[in-house]
Amino acid sequence: MKMTSWDPTIQEILDLKRNNMLAVNAEYQRGSVWSPAQRKRLVDSVFRGYPIPLIYLRHIRKEVAGMQREDLEIIDGQQRITALYEFAERAFRLFHPIKDANEARFPNYLKSEPCPWGGLDFHSLTPELQEQFLSTPLSVVRIETDNENEIRDLFIRLQSGVPLNAQETRDAWPGDFTEYILQVGGKPQIPRYPGHDFFRRVLGMKPAQDRGRTRQLAAQIAMLFLSRRKGGPDSFTDINAGSIDDFYYANIDFNTESSEAVRLIQILDKLTRLLGDGKRPRPRAHDAIHLVLLTDQLWDDYTRNWEDRLPAAFEEFSAALVAANQTKDTAHPGEYWTRYGQWTRVSADRADRIRLRHEFYLEKMIGFLSPLQPKDPKRAFGAVEREFIYYRDKKCAVCRGTVFWSDAEIHHTAEHAKGGQTVLANGVLVHRTCHPKGSQADAFGRQRATSNDNS
Repeated sequence: MKMTSWDPTIQEILDLKRNNMLAVNAEYQRGSVWSPAQRKRLVDSVFRGYPIPLIYLRHIRKEVAGMQREDLEIIDGQQRITALYEFAERAFRLFHPIKDANEARFPNYLKSEPCPWGGLDFHSLTPELQEQFLSTPLSVVRIETDNENEIRDLFIRLQSGVPLNAQETRDAWPGDFTEYILQVGGKPQIPRYPGHDFFRRVLGMKPAQDRGRTRQLAAQIAMLFLSRRKGGPDSFTDINAGSIDDFYYANIDFNTESSEAVRLIQILDKLTRLLGDGKRPRPRAHDAIHLVLLTDQLWDDYTRNWEDRLPAAFEEFSAALVAANQTKDTAHPGEYWTRYGQWTRVSADRADRIRLRHEFYLEKMIGFLSPLQPKDPKRAFGAVEREFIYYRDKKCAVCRGTVFWSDAEIHHTAEHAKGGQTVLANGVLVHRTCHPKGSQADAFGRQRATSNDNS
């Protein structure tokens, strides 16, 4: 096999293709499989001066009926050549960084740079840009061999590298959310990204070997944590692959020093201290998600008396879940399976399934951790209690209408000012506008008491 390097321009490659001198061997090559977005980004890379990966071509000389012919057969680079050719043939317009922002997903630093080719097809470009495109050199390896098996073997070897998975691709994204997840989830091959001990010591994960699985879980936890910090306890989000991509894109300008970013690290520190002693079965990914969300809820409103009980509470919940999993195929599966376990297996990355799990998790863990001691006994219900009552009641105790979190308040059935305790049994969900005050509160309390006596 003889190999030589060659630097043809895009114009020369397109001329070869137009004259049927650049062929694809359909016996082992795929057809055109790139998406429109992939093609647009390749051409955009040409205009930005980004390097295009090597193209491998086989130089074939033939003599037929006393006439000689030379052709080039594509070994590797078919998708790139097709994209360049179709753009030159006016098959598509390029992304405009601003107008096509949702689809193009260019980082902000590119959006602020000049892009005179944005939104244009080849024929709409200025003559100068057309010339820039056509005169761009490509890096080609030209191969000569008469042995067909050598070409097939080379093709297999070129395709046999392990492609980047979704998270490995995200690791290369620009922006500070990428940086944050690398710091939290870890990429130990790079010394500055050892990752947080929570994932190694508590969960037993191996970020140096798992091809991004640890970083993906870190991203999913961060997504749920940040979404709820921004939109309230009812603001769950999908955490599937597409949603993670969207979150990375939407948070390119994420502030790694923000109070929320720092708070999540503090929560992971706390959980590592409480659960990182190796004395119990390791939490799984869904455990980690709900532990982080629960700790965030407990953090501000309660004294730290819950901390010493958290390991035992986690073990109690885990043991009950394991027992319930044994009942899943029976006529009467346990509630830990029906209300939690099944949602760790069916559509586990959907927001509604995560919400269902967390409602149940909150209910049980409050019981295991009780009594929770508010930092200020005179205050209203704490974050955990408010969310528990919200999920428990779902409807306004006054008007019976559905209550959204943004309009939710918790009313003491027996007024706090008259000795009513701030306990779950004495709290009900109401709309802000329905919240009884003064004499209305007295009447509402008597009505509730009568209803409870008659029930």
